[in-house]
Amino acid sequence: MNETQQVECVWVPGTSDRVRLRLANHVIECRLSLVAKVFGRQFVDDLYLRGRASCSSSKQQLAMFA
Repeated sequence: MNETQQVECVWVPGTSDRVRLRLANHVIECRLSLVAKVFGRQFVDDLYLRGRASCSSSKQQLAMFA
C-alpha cells in the first residue's frame, strides 16, 4: 500500500524563491525549484495564484526534501 501525507505549501515572507512545506509533524523550508521538480507545474501555478498550494504526497516525494 502506498501511504500518502497531506502537504501544504506557502511562501516564506519577503522571498520569491523560498517556500515552507507544512507536514503533519514538521515544517520544511526549501527552494521553489525543488518543489516544482517534486510536485510539478500545476502545484507551482496554484502557489503563485493563491499564495498557497496543497496536495497528497508519497513517501518517495517527501524523501527528496531530506
